[in-house]
Amino acid sequence: MSIQAEPGGLIGREREVEEISASIMNPTIGGVLVCGPSGIGKTAVVDSVLDRLKSKTLSVTVYADSTLRCVPYGALAPVIGGQYLSDVGSPLSVLRLIKSGLRTTAASDLRLPVLVVLRNAHHLDEDSGHLLGQLAVAGEIRLLAVSDEPGDKPIELHELWRDGLVKRVDLAALSRDQTARLCQQQLGGTVSAGTVALIFDWSQGRPYLARALISHFISAGALVETNGVWLISSTPESLGDVLLDRVKNILNECSPAERQVVEAVASVGCMPVALAGKILDAVAMDGAFQLNLLAYSNHHGGAKSCITVAPKLYGEVITSLMPPGRRVQIIRWLQESVVGQSELEAVCASTLVTFKLELGYSVDDHDLLEAARQANNGYAPGLAERFSAAVTSRQFAIAARVENARSLLGLADIEAAASEVSGLIESATDVYALCAAAVTEAQIYLRGGGGPDGLLAIAGRWTKAGHRLPPEQFFHLERGSAVLKNLAFSLAGDYAAAISGLRQIVEEHSPETLASGFARVLLGELSAITGRASDVSGTVWRAVSETRPGGLMADHYRAIITRQGVLSVQIRDDAAVAQLLQWHEQNAPKQVQYFGGEMTAIEGMMEVRRGRVRAGCELLADGIEVLRYSDPELVLPLALGTAAFAWGLVGRLDKSTSYAHDLDALPYQGDLPRRLVSNAYVTVARSWPAVNAPDLSVVVARADQARSLGLVHAEAEILEILFLLQHPVPQQRFRTVSERIDGIGSEAAYIMAEVAESNDPARFTAASDRALDSGLLLLGAECLARAAVCYNRLGKWRAQHAVLQRLRGLGHTLGDVRTAAISDNAMARVALTRREKEIAALAAEGAATSEIAHSLTVSPRTVEGHLYRVYLKLGISGRDELMRGFVSAGVTPK
Repeated sequence: MSIQAEPGGLIGREREVEEISASIMNPTIGGVLVCGPSGIGKTAVVDSVLDRLKSKTLSVTVYADSTLRCVPYGALAPVIGGQYLSDVGSPLSVLRLIKSGLRTTAASDLRLPVLVVLRNAHHLDEDSGHLLGQLAVAGEIRLLAVSDEPGDKPIELHELWRDGLVKRVDLAALSRDQTARLCQQQLGGTVSAGTVALIFDWSQGRPYLARALISHFISAGALVETNGVWLISSTPESLGDVLLDRVKNILNECSPAERQVVEAVASVGCMPVALAGKILDAVAMDGAFQLNLLAYSNHHGGAKSCITVAPKLYGEVITSLMPPGRRVQIIRWLQESVVGQSELEAVCASTLVTFKLELGYSVDDHDLLEAARQANNGYAPGLAERFSAAVTSRQFAIAARVENARSLLGLADIEAAASEVSGLIESATDVYALCAAAVTEAQIYLRGGGGPDGLLAIAGRWTKAGHRLPPEQFFHLERGSAVLKNLAFSLAGDYAAAISGLRQIVEEHSPETLASGFARVLLGELSAITGRASDVSGTVWRAVSETRPGGLMADHYRAIITRQGVLSVQIRDDAAVAQLLQWHEQNAPKQVQYFGGEMTAIEGMMEVRRGRVRAGCELLADGIEVLRYSDPELVLPLALGTAAFAWGLVGRLDKSTSYAHDLDALPYQGDLPRRLVSNAYVTVARSWPAVNAPDLSVVVARADQARSLGLVHAEAEILEILFLLQHPVPQQRFRTVSERIDGIGSEAAYIMAEVAESNDPARFTAASDRALDSGLLLLGAECLARAAVCYNRLGKWRAQHAVLQRLRGLGHTLGDVRTAAISDNAMARVALTRREKEIAALAAEGAATSEIAHSLTVSPRTVEGHLYRVYLKLGISGRDELMRGFVSAGVTPK
């Protein structure tokens, strides 16, 4: 495999470039051997090293080649030029000739050391390797060798490394964060987290492949820019000629047996290790690993539990390159293996059904229906639509229509999904199809803005239809219907009835079923948002853990993780959000990572709540654009409302207004707590920064409504909005909220209670200290700003300046957030005059007043007057604090 040049700057390789450059110039070692798989950016690293050393060395590039591996000194032939090797058997003769050739090639400045850059070192012939090693160890040359393959090739150089005479640097693939930086460099602007995840997974962090993917996705119309955010709207049908040619070249280096192994793994996508050991040739499989075409993964939760093609992109290309006849051959070979078809289909039913349909094989309707269900549960609605449409028998027609309705909902075609699901509750003949039809109809109804009455009607029809089924099936179905009824009660604001009903389901239903599992999740949510989060602390992670493969809720990952994430934001559980984000990165189905914006929006909302508003705005912009395509858990309203308010805080009123309009146009508004909070946010955003009296009265009404319903966390969030607006809220109301909740939400309410109805700057300062210690950045800054206002009213200028300096010190984290108190004037940096800077600088260095006066030809009184004004501006009390004052104020004294 040849190394191809990689355009563009380095991404995350600065440390390696520095290490390699320093090692090359280190006289105690002979050089550096850079190793790593092809395509991870070695060419760019070497080019950067050469650029850094161009004034310190004379470089000579040598290319090894597989065709010259058996030719003595074949790699060094270009260095020798036209000179004839009269005696290749005499190492001394050859050495003299090579040294002469190197000096001739780099004769522009004999005072500089010669740096031999050996590319494709894994193809190096033995004699060239031995000679270059001798020259490097003797200090005749500096050596930079670049090798693609793992192991001990080239042998001679690796022996020098083991003896400590040559340094080895192993370059790894880019991390996810580095890949994100590469995407931003290539595209500019914001790149969605899902787009980064897809490009990272498919390229496995190889810059060349990442760039090729970006280029092809754009040309295929799959990577689009919407409202300043780049996102993958769909995966293209082909992957482009550049990648096809690259994979073809790699396959050509495989033996027939190795190619068969790689194609088999690519065909099923992810093959369990135990299964691979039974049906694949062990020697060929080991060879494919040596070629870096296969890798282990933990797709099913265990260490090295599966084998996949690496990078994933190669697997997609290999599958596309396989002709129909070859696919037939592989399918037959897999199905006729000793393992048997059933075990194989357990891990790749959808893949095998797809192959059969493409090749014109006959597929049983039962198998098509199962594949459609598997595809819908695996967040692949396009495949599910294709499988369900292929069902022809009347026996499975209703069940196939249910799966088709689910797939249409997954594809965000709400109108078509509603038409397809109509009447299926009454027509379904099996429990799975009936439950899926009822849940799908309920989801469509909620997406259309439906309320509790319609949900109760669907639940009633669900129960009525269940009487057609056997009694043992009706029992489970009735529990599902009961969950839907209690969800309707919660939408109506009857939380007492909903909590009571859900608790009954949880207590009566043993062993636990899917219905009781969802009842437990909803019970935890409702208990938490009404102020009893500590009572159900284990519920969240019990449900989340059940989304692992094989768990009770494995097919409902997106619903469980999203609901728990939004709940954690609502109750302001920062640690739970961080833990959930980590879980999501490690366990989420790939389709959810690529095309799901929920977790990005949740992280953005939490950042806003923390006070890192600008970071939250950027994350929300990303998540919102993805959620516009698909929002099954109705997160978009709260995300839009939060974004409208947050963008107003940072002065982007155009974006604030735009998001507010988007929320107004949305047909659904989410559950009641989210609806109250998002409405309060967007009401403020409409007239920010000078919020008018009518809008302010609406926000107050939302807080009162939350209090009347017992939604204490929603009330706390809206009260914090009123606090930032400087609307008077009774101290006792803050205290009551603080007593009813726990965690950081309780701390925020307590802090606001401490300063409500107060004009004491010392109280505001103390409240700020407590807020900042708790990680409540915006609240802490707001209290500092109000303390400054109070000191100004009292005429305590030095104290005011000291507080303002603390506030300005938060600017690097707080950014350009502005409220009525945190104004541009409050955040403006201290401006010292030229004379004040001169005098302050001399004073900071220890000069006496008389010395300063003499140096600047002014009177001592003038010096003292300037210093007094400097102390006042910096908020300090004397000379000893000058340097600290300069730093905190961001002032350069000279």
